[in-house]
Amino acid sequence: MSTVRKESRRQRGEIACAECRRLKVKCDRIVPCSTCVKRGTAALCPNETIPPGDGQRFVLAAEDHLRRKMTKMEERMHALEDALAIVQAQSPEADAHPLLKVPFSPDEDEDGAKRASYEGDDADGVGGLANAFGSLHMDSDHGASRFFGPSGGSEVREIAESEPSRQPPSCLRLPNIDPSYLPRPILLFYSAFPLTPPIPSKPVQALIESFLPPLPRATRLCETLLANLTWMFSIVSHRHLVGELIPAIYLRPPAPTPSAPSASSPIYGPHDLALLLIALALGALIDLGERPYGEEAQHYYRLARAALGLESILEKRSVTTVKALHLMSAYCGMSGEEGNLEHCYSLLNMAGEVALAVNMDPSLWGFAGKEAYERRTYFWSLLQGTLWQSLITGRPPAILETFIDCRLPTAADEEAYTHGEVPLGFGVWSYRFTLECLLPVAKVVLASHPPTYRVVLDLDRKIRGFHIPVEEEGPSAGGEGSMQVFVRSHYSELTLLFLHRGFFAQALTDNPTSPIMSAHGQSFISAYKAACAVLDSTRAQYEYDPGIIARVWRVWSYAFSASVIIGTVAIRSVNSLIDPDPFKKLEEACTMFQSGAQTNSRALRALVSHTPYPPMRILVFIANIDIKHI
Repeated sequence: MSTVRKESRRQRGEIACAECRRLKVKCDRIVPCSTCVKRGTAALCPNETIPPGDGQRFVLAAEDHLRRKMTKMEERMHALEDALAIVQAQSPEADAHPLLKVPFSPDEDEDGAKRASYEGDDADGVGGLANAFGSLHMDSDHGASRFFGPSGGSEVREIAESEPSRQPPSCLRLPNIDPSYLPRPILLFYSAFPLTPPIPSKPVQALIESFLPPLPRATRLCETLLANLTWMFSIVSHRHLVGELIPAIYLRPPAPTPSAPSASSPIYGPHDLALLLIALALGALIDLGERPYGEEAQHYYRLARAALGLESILEKRSVTTVKALHLMSAYCGMSGEEGNLEHCYSLLNMAGEVALAVNMDPSLWGFAGKEAYERRTYFWSLLQGTLWQSLITGRPPAILETFIDCRLPTAADEEAYTHGEVPLGFGVWSYRFTLECLLPVAKVVLASHPPTYRVVLDLDRKIRGFHIPVEEEGPSAGGEGSMQVFVRSHYSELTLLFLHRGFFAQALTDNPTSPIMSAHGQSFISAYKAACAVLDSTRAQYEYDPGIIARVWRVWSYAFSASVIIGTVAIRSVNSLIDPDPFKKLEEACTMFQSGAQTNSRALRALVSHTPYPPMRILVFIANIDIKHI
C-alpha cells in the first residue's frame, strides 16, 4: 500500500494513526485520536510520529517538527493575506477586510484574538508594549517634572539614584564657582538666555572680550578640543576654528573712537564670539592636564552663553548659531552637573530647529566645494547627535525625516576636503547609517504606538547587513586612531541595543523563568549580546585610554544601559544557559564603574555605594529595577 494512500485512509479514520501504530496501542480512529490527545501529540495525528530515541517520549521531542509546521502555516497565511490585499486594492471604495486591519500573531491566544478585533491598531504592537508610555520623574525639592520615553528607562533609574539623599560619598567633588566676579551686564545676558535683554549689546560684547584668555592659551584649548573630541562629533573644523575664528577675534583692528572711526564693520559677530568661547570651555573640560570639571571651563561657558544672547537666536541666526548651540549642548552633557542634562536635550533640539530655519543644504543657494561639504557633514552630524540624544531620553527629536532635504556627502568629497583636519571617528559611512538605520530605529522606538515585531526584526537584519569600515587598527596603533576604532567597533551593537530593549523586557515579562523560549526570545538574546559587546568595547578602551573616556559622559550612559541589561539577565534569568556568563560580565561592569567614579560623575551616579561591595549587593540593586525602566 502506497504512503499517500495510507495517509488518505488515516485522514478518513479507516486505519489507526501513525503514532498509535508506532506505539502498538489501540486507536479510536478519530482525528485527532484520544490517545494522541492524552499524550499531547494531537498536532501530529494522524500521519506524523514523534522521532524515536532516548528521552524523546514527550511532546518536547516534537518541538522541531512543530516549529517547522508552524512556520509553513504562517508562510501560507501571509501569502493568503497578500493575495487578499491585492484583491482589496482592486476595490478601493470597499472597507478594508478585518484580516488586513489586524496582522496575525502566532503567539496570540484566543482571548487576545477576540480583543484584537475590537482594539484595532492597538493589537499591532504585539503584547504589553502598548503600555510602554515612559516615565515621569518628579523633582522632590522643586516639583519640576522630567519625562523619559520608552527608550529612556535606565536614564530614569540613574537620575533617581542621583538625588542628593542617595548620593554615595566620593572623593570626586564638582566645583561651582561664584559668578559674582563677572560684571552685572554679562550676568544679565547670561541669565536671560535664550532671550535678549533690551539694552545695548556692543558694550557688553567688549566686556566679554576682555575676559578672553591669551592667544597661546586659546589656541591650545582649541587644539585640545579638536584632538580629544573630534572622534565623537564633527562640529567645527580646524580650518574654521584655528585658521579663521581665532585670527578674526584676536587679531582684529583696534576698536573705533570718535577721532578715528572704523573704516569697516567687524568681520565677526556675537555668535562667532560665542562659538569660540564654548570651544574654549569644552577644550578646558577635556584638557587631560587639568582636573575634571575645572573652574576655567565654567568661566568660558558663562561667557559663551552671555555672548550668544547678545543677538537674538530667534531673529539673527546662521550656521554659526547652530554650531554654538550644539557645542553648548555637548558641554552641558559633560559638565558633571545633573541639572545640566535637561539643558543638553533642550539646546540640542534648539540647534535642530534653528538648522531647519537656516536650511542646511548648500546646493539650493549656490554653495560649492569645501564649504558645501562642511555644511552637509555638519548637518548629518547634528542629526546623529539629535537621534542618539532622543534614544537616550526617550523623547522625540526636533528634526524629522520628512523635513530633511540635505544631501549626503560623498566619499570623494571626504577624501578631497579632509586634508589637514583631525581624523574623524565618523565619516560618510555614518551618514548613510543614520539615514538607512538610525532614523528608522528612532522612528520605531520613539513612536507613540509600539512597532510590530516583524518591523523590529526587519530593522535588525538591515543593521547587521550594513558594513561599518572598522580599520585594521587597535589600541596599540595610537590614541586618535584607537578612538576611531572604538567608536566604530560597537556602533551597530549600540543601535541594536536600543532597538531590542523594549522587546527584551517583554520577553522577561512573558516568560520570566525562560525568556529565550518567549515569542520575543530573539530580542532577549540580541539585546544581551549587544550589551556585552558595548561593555567589552568600552572596558577595553577605558583600560587603554582612561583619561579621555572618563571625561565623556555619553560613553558612561551607554555603558550603564548595557550594564542594566546584563544585570537583569543575571538576576532574573538564572536558569537560562546563555553565553557569555552574565554574572562575570556584571562584575566586570561594576569594576569599571568603580574605577570611573573617581573622575566621572555619571559613573559615580550609577553606583549604589562608592566603596567596593560584593556581587550580591549588585544583584539586589538590579533586582529593584522595574522592567519598564530597562
